[in-house]
Amino acid sequence: MTATFTWYAEIAPNRFRERYGLAFEDFAPGQRFRHRPGITITQQDNIDESVEALNQAMIHYDDHYAAQTEFKRPLVASNLTVIRLIGMTWKTFAARERILGWAEISMLAPVFGGDTVYAETAIKTRHDDPAGGPCGRLTLVTQGTNQHGKTICRMEYDALIWRRAHLPFAQAGY
Repeated sequence: MTATFTWYAEIAPNRFRERYGLAFEDFAPGQRFRHRPGITITQQDNIDESVEALNQAMIHYDDHYAAQTEFKRPLVASNLTVIRLIGMTWKTFAARERILGWAEISMLAPVFGGDTVYAETAIKTRHDDPAGGPCGRLTLVTQGTNQHGKTICRMEYDALIWRRAHLPFAQAGY
């Protein structure tokens, strides 16, 4: 008897490899996915990302400068917030072939070192390719909130998601 395990791909008789991510066929408009765990962003994460990205805006890493602004302390760089939120979606969207592009990225509230961010994604639309290609396209809306439940970021983007029959990590040897 052969067992079927949703979260595992059989790579040889009685050998399985863990997999994450839903196939394109599993998604429908209106579904909402809460991605866990949350991630606490430290000021050191912020400094490292700002330096690596050559971001010279002093508000991200200079306490003295930031104290003189409306925020009174260093802000987390927006690119770090977006990176963390997209990264938090990986378990649900691990079958993502790629992100095609963003229709919107809105930073709605400041993020500070020590804040914990959470992500939730809604399936806005599902674009089924009548030709039956290896991927389907989803329009996704990911919203980030902080530990106080305040919305910090909203982004809308399109992604290609592998169809179940074409999942590359379901193949033997992957």
